[in-house]
Amino acid sequence: MKAVLRLLLALSALAVAAAAQAPDPPPIRAEDHRVARIGYRLAANGAHFCPDPYPLTGLILHHLAEYEASDRATARTRFGLERGPGVLAVVENSPAAEAGLAPGDILLTADGRAFTSPASIANQADAKRRRIGIEDSERRLEAALGDGSAALTVLRGGADLRIALGSAPGCPARVRLARSGQMNAFANRGYAIVTTALLGFARSDDEVAIILGHEMAHVILGHPEKPGKRALVRANEEAADRLGLRLAWAAGYNLAAAIPFWRRYWARIGPRLFSAHPGHDARERIVAETISDLGAQRPELGEGALGER
Repeated sequence: MKAVLRLLLALSALAVAAAAQAPDPPPIRAEDHRVARIGYRLAANGAHFCPDPYPLTGLILHHLAEYEASDRATARTRFGLERGPGVLAVVENSPAAEAGLAPGDILLTADGRAFTSPASIANQADAKRRRIGIEDSERRLEAALGDGSAALTVLRGGADLRIALGSAPGCPARVRLARSGQMNAFANRGYAIVTTALLGFARSDDEVAIILGHEMAHVILGHPEKPGKRALVRANEEAADRLGLRLAWAAGYNLAAAIPFWRRYWARIGPRLFSAHPGHDARERIVAETISDLGAQRPELGEGALGER
């Protein structure tokens, strides 16, 4: 009997030791999850606006190189990010959720190909090169999903798992939350980015959807990041306003939130920052015209989209 008890105690000690060595799940970041959820909903329901289908998964990843140098030791030991990209958030009812992926998972391979060494990306001295390395890792997953699915090797709790990840066709939904005190949103290298300051300024998911929809529209329409002439900038901004509102409408968000949001934003930021954008009156006119064009009827949410807000 004593021998059995000693064996049980030994096994318990081994289990505790193994658990201590396994990477912790990443911190719960409700802001990242919120941006992922709204971006996925816009992309899934706006698919008919996008001629080139994009493989939606509902995953938001984080990378060793995204952490400050002083925090990377913690990111390695606690989150396991020295092995590959980590799952930061999973959108409900998405292909990633259906596949069983969860925050804290580490992606090791996609269709048998390993991801670029996170340390090699993080060791790049130039911030732009680090960002390019991060984006290349994410595009490796997109490439594997080119036929609709990818065979993943995932590290979870110290064990390798094989997971089949599917995808759903939609609009480009490379959305990202940037931690910044500046109230801003922009499109960069195919990503729609909103800052934590602007996310905090928004009073509802409807307002966030209007912000993200506008930036996603720049990506969908292929607008250059530096278009040059002021007239072209204004034309592109107006086109992004109109398409972004349509994306939000198709996803079931309330477009009536747009005008109050822009008025509050203008009051906070000031008109000088909008010299290359449609003016105050022009932007309100675009919103009113778009609402009139679409009519009052709410759209039906598409398959795979999120119905709740």
